Amino acid sequence: MTEKENALITIRHGQPEWVPCFYDAYQPMGASLLNNQGEYGKGGIDMFGVNWLVTRDTGYQAIPDPSQHVLDDVTQWRDIVHFPDLDAMDWEAAAARDLANVDREEKLLCLFGMEGNFNRLQSLMGICEAMIAMVEEPEEVAAFFQAHTDFKCKTIEKIAEYYQPDIYVNGDDVCSSDGLFISRTMYDDLIKPYEIQLGQKAKSLGLIVEHHVCGKCENIIPDIIETGATIWQTAQSINDLVKIKEQYGDRLLIHGGWDSYGPQNFDGCTEEQVRAEVRRCIDTYAKGGNYALFPIVMGDMEDPKIQQRRGWVSDECKKYSLEFYKKHA
Repeated sequence: MTEKENALITIRHGQPEWVPCFYDAYQPMGASLLNNQGEYGKGGIDMFGVNWLVTRDTGYQAIPDPSQHVLDDVTQWRDIVHFPDLDAMDWEAAAARDLANVDREEKLLCLFGMEGNFNRLQSLMGICEAMIAMVEEPEEVAAFFQAHTDFKCKTIEKIAEYYQPDIYVNGDDVCSSDGLFISRTMYDDLIKPYEIQLGQKAKSLGLIVEHHVCGKCENIIPDIIETGATIWQTAQSINDLVKIKEQYGDRLLIHGGWDSYGPQNFDGCTEEQVRAEVRRCIDTYAKGGNYALFPIVMGDMEDPKIQQRRGWVSDECKKYSLEFYKKHA
């Protein structure tokens, strides 16, 4: 059985042979034509003029340069924010290039969408300024979010036509470790309607919809399902994942479980600490299926220590979960 076949059994709420691991079951990518965060792993200017920083201090994750804002006044977005012409791009050539070394028989092809509306506004204005704009100018923010959603819906159409992925990742990081960054009313008015449009667009094109949102988001799980998503990443352990799985596991695959705060995430961690975290995730969440491991091992992808750590995760996940499911069939 291939990684893809085993993962599809899990996604369809069957009993897999082993717990799928993101590192092994997925072939993640973004469409190379869509310059979303500058150059991957290096940063730089994106298609909206935002400068992204990627350094050791950012955990080698891209963050918008806080010293440079593209948009100072949200009411001026129509004059300042320019959406690229997607029809003028050579999608066929880009897809051929991006997919040249992808084994679609072995892994699920997973296309990540661009920045969500909330994250895109933050990148343009800065997070504090963006949240102030949402309070002071909700109608202008809504108009921008609708325009950005329309643009993203067209990217989904292009992705579906030229890449034909198994999974489209939709989402927006709207939660902190305490819950929503914003009020529930603001979420209902300014976030949820557009997430539904995006998720339903991908679903209508035959794609499996996976919703990405980090942080403590257990209170918006029904809303995630309403977008059309059948998978939720990164499902961090600060949420009550056991309860969520009991309530929604027949509709939503829990793709996560990793403790982002534990010692296995940091320089100097031991092999046993990494493997122990994998076993904890499987013991806690895997019984009965409806679970896949989304490990969070961040760092410089060219660092052999990071690759080694990821290797420990993959090895332990498959080895341990194969035996786990034999005992808990």
